[in-house]
Amino acid sequence: MSQPRRPLGLTLGALSLLALVLLPLGGMILAWRRPPGLFEPPPITLDRIWPLLGRSVALALVVCVASLALGTWLAWVEHRGRYRGRALWAVLSILPLAVPSYLLATIIRELMAPNGWLGAPLGLQGRFTGFWPSALVLTIGCTPYVHLLVGAALSRFPGSMEEAARSLGAGSWRRFTSLYVPYLRPTWAFALILVALYVISDFGAVAVLDCEVLTWELYRAKGGKDGVLIGFGLIAVVLPLLLGARWLQGREAGGRAQGTHRAAPRRSLGAPALAVTWILHLLLVGLGVILPTLALGSWLWGGLAHGARIADIWGPLWQTLAFSLVGGALTVAAALLPAWRNGRSRPAPGARADWLAPVIEHGTYLTSAVPGVLVAYGLLQLLVSLKQLGGPWLGLERWGVFLMLGYMMRYLAQGYGALKPGVIALDPRQEEAARSLGAGPWRRLRYVALPALAPGFAAASLLVCLSLMKELPITLMLTPLGAQTLAFRIFDASREGSLPDVGIAGLILLLIALGAQILLLRWRRHV
Repeated sequence: MSQPRRPLGLTLGALSLLALVLLPLGGMILAWRRPPGLFEPPPITLDRIWPLLGRSVALALVVCVASLALGTWLAWVEHRGRYRGRALWAVLSILPLAVPSYLLATIIRELMAPNGWLGAPLGLQGRFTGFWPSALVLTIGCTPYVHLLVGAALSRFPGSMEEAARSLGAGSWRRFTSLYVPYLRPTWAFALILVALYVISDFGAVAVLDCEVLTWELYRAKGGKDGVLIGFGLIAVVLPLLLGARWLQGREAGGRAQGTHRAAPRRSLGAPALAVTWILHLLLVGLGVILPTLALGSWLWGGLAHGARIADIWGPLWQTLAFSLVGGALTVAAALLPAWRNGRSRPAPGARADWLAPVIEHGTYLTSAVPGVLVAYGLLQLLVSLKQLGGPWLGLERWGVFLMLGYMMRYLAQGYGALKPGVIALDPRQEEAARSLGAGPWRRLRYVALPALAPGFAAASLLVCLSLMKELPITLMLTPLGAQTLAFRIFDASREGSLPDVGIAGLILLLIALGAQILLLRWRRHV
C-alpha cells in the first residue's frame, strides 16, 4: 500500500492546538511585567516557596507509596485470587474515581469533626485538616488509578511463564520477585509518576483541608505577582514528572509482548490475605462511595427538617450541564484533529518515518498535563492584561471563551487517548471501496468513518464531560461573572459551612458522576 498523504491542514491544526500551552505562560510573563497595583502585597520570597515546595513533594511521596501498595494488592487479588464477590468488589473499588477530591475532602472533614459521625466516637478534638487528612483523601482518590493500571498489566501476563517456574520448583515469593516484579516495574513507575502528577496538581482537597502547598498558594495569590513565582516553581516540579511519564509510557508500550496468552491460574486466598482484602475493599468503598452518599443525604435532610433556606440549585445544575456539554463537544472535536492526523497517517512499511507524529502526540499529553490551577492562573492574567488594552475582551470573558480554552487545554489528552484507537482501527478497505464507488471525502466520512467511530466518540464525550463537571480551579477562576456550577457551589458552600447546600449540590454531582462512571466501566474497551 502506498504511503498515506498527510493533509497540511490537519498538521497545522494539530500544531495550533499545542500552542495553547503558550497562553498561560504568556499570561504569567505579562503579570510579572505589569506594574504593581495600589493594594498589591509585596512579592513572595524564596523563604516562603521552599516550605510549600517541600510539603508538596512530601505529600506526593506519601500518597504514591500508599496508593501503590493498596492498588497493587487489589489488582493482584482481582486477577490472581479467588474469593466470594470478587468481580463486584473490584468494580466497587474503582467507583471512588467518580467522587471529586474537594467533595470527598469536605465530607471527611465534617465526619471527622468533634461532633461528626466518626469524630465523636473516636474522641477527635479540633478540625480534621492539614497534611495527613489531605494524604488520606488523595490516597482514596489515587488508589483506583493504580488498581486499573496494574490490573491491566496482570491481565496480559502469560500464565505459561508462571507454570514453568512452578514446575522448576520456584515458590510463590520466588515467582513473584523473579517474574512479576521485572514485568510490573514499568507499570509501577508509570503509575507512580501519574499519582505524583495528580497529587502535585490537585487543588480541591488541599484547599478544603487547608494544606498549604503550591497549588493552594497559587490560587490565593491569583491577584498579584506572588502567583508568578509560585507558578514557575510548580512548573519546575511538574515538568520532570511529565517528561518521565511520557518516557516510561513509551518504554512500556514497546516492551509488551505480542500475541494472546493464557491467563495465570487463580488461587484461593488464605485467611490473613482475605482479611486484608476485605478491609481494603471496605475502606475504599466505605470512605469513597457509601459514606459520601450517606453524609450528603443526611446534610440535605437535616437542612430540610430544620427549615434551612437552601439556595437555588437549578441555576448551577443548568450551568454545569451547559458548560460541560459545550466544553466537552469543543474538546472532543479539537482532539479529533491530532487523533485523525496521527491515526490515519501511519507510514507504510519501508517508508520514511513521520517525525511529526510523536511530536504531536507528546505535545498533546504535555499540554493537558499542566495543572488546572496553573492553566487558570495564566489565562486569568492574560485576560487582565488584554482588558487593560481595551477592545472586545470583556465580551469574550462574558461568553466564557477563556473558560472553554482552559477546559480544552486541560482535557485535550483525554479526548485524544479515547479517539485515537478507534481511528487506527478503521478499515482502509472500506474507504477504498467507497472511493471506487465514487463517494467523495465528506460522504466517506459520514457513511464509513463516523459510524465506526461512534462508540469511541460516545465514550470520549462522556469521559470529557464527566471531567468537566468535576473540574474546580479552572471553573472557579474563569467562570463568567454571575454564573455558578455545581463544583463552584460545593466549594463555596463548604467554605461558608452551609452543609445543606453542599448536600444537595454534592448529591446531584455524585449521582451524575457515578452513573457516568458505571457507563465508562461498561465502555472501557473504547477508552
